[in-house]
Amino acid sequence: MNNISLFSIKSTRVPTSIEECEGDQCLNLLSDCVWRRTRRQKQGDVDDYSSDSLRVYIDDLANLDEMKKIVQKVNNRDEEDDSRKTINIPLQNIIDDSRVLSEFRQHSSDILAFLSQPNVQSYLNQYGEQDTGRKLLSIAAETGWYEGVVFLLNRHVNINETDRENRTALIDCLTSANVDILLTLVQNHQCNLNVQTLTGHTAAHYTVMMNKISFFDVLVKSGARLDLRNDKGENVLHHIIEYERKECWRSVKSFHRYHSYGQIYLSYLINSKTHENKTCLMLAFEHRPRIHFFKELLPYINRTSANLEYYRSWSKAYELLKKFILIR
Repeated sequence: MNNISLFSIKSTRVPTSIEECEGDQCLNLLSDCVWRRTRRQKQGDVDDYSSDSLRVYIDDLANLDEMKKIVQKVNNRDEEDDSRKTINIPLQNIIDDSRVLSEFRQHSSDILAFLSQPNVQSYLNQYGEQDTGRKLLSIAAETGWYEGVVFLLNRHVNINETDRENRTALIDCLTSANVDILLTLVQNHQCNLNVQTLTGHTAAHYTVMMNKISFFDVLVKSGARLDLRNDKGENVLHHIIEYERKECWRSVKSFHRYHSYGQIYLSYLINSKTHENKTCLMLAFEHRPRIHFFKELLPYINRTSANLEYYRSWSKAYELLKKFILIR
């Protein structure tokens, strides 16, 4: 095996400061309380995690086949966007060994024994798929192999390694039903919860789209940002309204209720506009005759900027908004 110099394709979409977001006055107030990591850093080896200690109920997860269909649709849309296509340059730091990758996908204990050999361990960060750019940690996460994830983290592979679509193991683990993998990743203090794919989606975006309530709840409680926007200008709240995820909304509302600037943060998210100039209230208006989200969002809207005439075609919503605006 040749240890070739590193050449990896990375996205520059991940914001490095709060000032990169819109609404500076509002967001500067929130920087020290809403986006701070709330998770506790687990001491000791990752192997000390057990399924019992990390258990989260997953009875409310969407059907796995349905999740994969959603992911495939997103992948297809990514491929159709010519301006976002990744140039198919061979990744020079990848060792594409079909035997290793095949046995790793089959969750073979023999492959872990092979990778544990001193003369092989130095190459752990290099084994992967040349066509997708995915390394072993992402493969283990995607296929739901908890032991494989723990094995690699204990040997200090890059937890934030990205593939050609700028996906990390955190994003790839969402196609698995094994929530223990997500918990193990987020409890690692080096894990970046907010990496965006080439289309701007974060792990939080995907959990909403895939209706993985327990996974979403873990991300919110771990401090994942909800304001980051995809290429359509949609933050996570826009997705919650668009897909009508009531449980996700309850999780967000409940979590931010206990933070000093939680209400301000929610108001900012709800009043933010997509690239089509739609707020969350406008998206909720499009769900008529279902009024649930329209009612839920009213306490957070900016009364002075609400365009009452926009909602006149739906009398029920119009009267609710009119009454709310007139309240002093």
